[in-house]
Amino acid sequence: MDHDIQRMIAGWMETDREARLIVGDDLRPQWVSAEAERILSDPNSVLYYNGRLRPRSPKLDNEFRSFVSEVTEAGSTHCLTDSRTGEHVVLTMTRLTGAVAITLRLAEHTSRVRLVDLHQAFGLTDAERSVAEHLLNGTTADETASLLGVSLETVRTHIKRAYAKLGVSSREAFFNKLRPFVVRLD
Repeated sequence: MDHDIQRMIAGWMETDREARLIVGDDLRPQWVSAEAERILSDPNSVLYYNGRLRPRSPKLDNEFRSFVSEVTEAGSTHCLTDSRTGEHVVLTMTRLTGAVAITLRLAEHTSRVRLVDLHQAFGLTDAERSVAEHLLNGTTADETASLLGVSLETVRTHIKRAYAKLGVSSREAFFNKLRPFVVRLD
């Protein structure tokens, strides 16, 4: 691969907002993105970086090692929970030759999402998109009405119209159809 392209890829990966790392089979990091370094260096993190990737809780160490050793090229996802703090870290792993690629996500309730291109994809208005974003972020219809300064009936109308435009009839189907259009705001 051309050296300039390698440098561009390295620069892109360093500014990527996803927490990614590559560890050897011995769990020693071979490469860590800036966001992964931030998560791993947090003193309250479930995982800590002390020469290798390990859960802070010794009880989770065997479970974690077993999971990593069984990961395949098809990939797997696992959640580690710190019983002291209740913090959850979701790990998505893929086996590479002699290493494992890992994406870390903190499963915190403060992570907000934004929906993109819904007008182009489904013809949703800005108001319908805004209501959908509020719902995806865990806001109830009543809270959404209050936040947007409209009546509850207006919010319900936006929901009904969005359901019709997406061709769905349940909240689960609605969220599932919107999933590819979600961008996390961290």
